[in-house]
Amino acid sequence: MLSWLGHLIFWLVLVIGLVVIPFGLPGTFIMATAALIYGLLTDFTPIQFLDVVYLFGIAILGEVVEFLLGAFTAKRFGGSNWAMIGAIVGGFLGALWATGLMPIVGTLLGAFAGAFVGAFALEYLYRGKIHAAVKAGWGAMLGAIGGKITKIILGIAMLVLVMARFV
Repeated sequence: MLSWLGHLIFWLVLVIGLVVIPFGLPGTFIMATAALIYGLLTDFTPIQFLDVVYLFGIAILGEVVEFLLGAFTAKRFGGSNWAMIGAIVGGFLGALWATGLMPIVGTLLGAFAGAFVGAFALEYLYRGKIHAAVKAGWGAMLGAIGGKITKIILGIAMLVLVMARFV
């Protein structure tokens, strides 16, 4: 009975980890930590220590991609290095600010809007051209959305990797 309950909790935490990713919460790290705890409790059978290392590597990769994609997309849309910096700082500050207004959903929307506003503001201050600033802001926002989608895909890959160990 206890073993069955442990498995149920483990799989529930993995699914919850995947579900919270779109809301700006560290779902990939929740998933990797659940696998680590499960591995420790089962002497790393069927989940092996190397699997846990891979899971944490994927989680770190997801954070890096999500963090940088908004900046690089702002640059790809013609923004300067200032737009890139604005996208990173704006996305972070927007997520923090909006979380206070509306937890979870606000975090996500704040990150997207913050990336836009940050890239727009610094690009406009740097170049003084509204069209270039809007274009850079739009690129930053699309990049932030793309980063979130990438992170969700990586979370699904993590879930599949864990599931494969139980088949």
